[in-house]
Formats: sequence, structure tokens, C-alpha cells
Amino acid sequence: MIIGKGLLARSFEPHFGKDPETVIFASGVSNSLETRSSEFEREHSLLRELQSGDPKRLVYFGSCGVTVENGELTPYMKHKRLMESLVLSSAGGLVLRLPQVVGAMGNPNTLSNFIHDRIESGEHFTVWAHAERNLIDIDDLIAARNSMSMIEIVKVFERVHGKSANYSIVDKGDPLKIDTTKAMEIGARLGIDLGDGYIERVIRKYYAPQ
Repeated sequence: MIIGKGLLARSFEPHFGKDPETVIFASGVSNSLETRSSEFEREHSLLRELQSGDPKRLVYFGSCGVTVENGELTPYMKHKRLMESLVLSSAGGLVLRLPQVVGAMGNPNTLSNFIHDRIESGEHFTVWAHAERNLIDIDDLIAARNSMSMIEIVKVFERVHGKSANYSIVDKGDPLKIDTTKAMEIGARLGIDLGDGYIERVIRKYYAPQ
């Protein structure tokens, strides 16, 4: 069973849509800048309801961003960490922490769509100087070997679009620490090159002008 209608839900539907023993929860808070307690509570309540059905497997998509220090967690990341604990309290709970997923989706709150839209419109935005992100294709769903600084990600988008972004840099952010050892092993077995150049290839796949 699939809960949700977004990119992740559509990707897992062919495999688990009719599986009565597995619940794929892909209906969480979609905006990482969200601060409204009502939105967090909606997801919390829905997960509780699903748990009460005692599924053999309850799959929840967490975020690699929860690995930052406690004092630096945003309300969204604090919520994600809480939901991870809730899911793992179930015997059949499974949490899959994902980096920034990129795909053909209309959600304006994703990192890649945000940058794309700002470059297209010329609207000003800020970039955290020390922040890093790890982008992954929805078709792969593991993690690239290396995270990339936000400044470099913006530069990749500039190259792909052939135009400059209107942004300023602020002295904020931290590196993104992800152990990608297993991801690289799995990628090698599947024939997926997650090494140098992967993130730019993914951005070009979905955002290069047609």
C-alpha cells in the first residue's frame, strides 16, 4: 500500500502498490522550511493511525539532514527525527534516510526546483557558504559518493542553464556528513556510477533546456 501521491509515491507504486503487507509512507511534510506545528501533527497522526493497523512492514523516508548537531536542527529536522523514532518503535518499522531527491516533479519546495526557478526568473536568493547537499536521482535512490557545496551546486545550475544566478552568499551552514560506503557498493553492483560528475549529470537530466 502506498500513502501519498508525490514523486516517491509514484516511484514505489509499481512495486508495492498492491502489497497488502507493506506500507510505503510517502505523505509527509514536503517543505523543509515548514514551521507550522499543525503540519507536523498531521503527519504524526497519520503515522500513528497506520501503526495501529500493525503492518508487517512500515517504510518511512527520513532525511540525511538529521545527522547535524542537535543545536542546529531546524523544526523540520527535529520533526523528522521524532518521526523516525516513532516508526522504529514498531516491529516492522523501516527508516530510509534520503539525500535531496531530484526528479520530474512540480513541488516548488525542493532544493533543485527552488534553484531552477530562481535562475529562470532572475529572482534574488541567498546561498549558505558552508552548507553541503547530496543530490540523488529518483531512479537511483541511494546517495552520490560525495556531497557538494551549495555554492558549487548553484554553479552547476548556471552551467546547465547558460545564465548567471542572482544570489548573495551568507556565512552560514555546515558540511553534510553521509557514510556512502554501502551506497557505492550497491551502485557498483547495479551499474550506477555515483562518483565524480554524478550530481551534474542528474541536474542536466532534469533541468537542461530542451
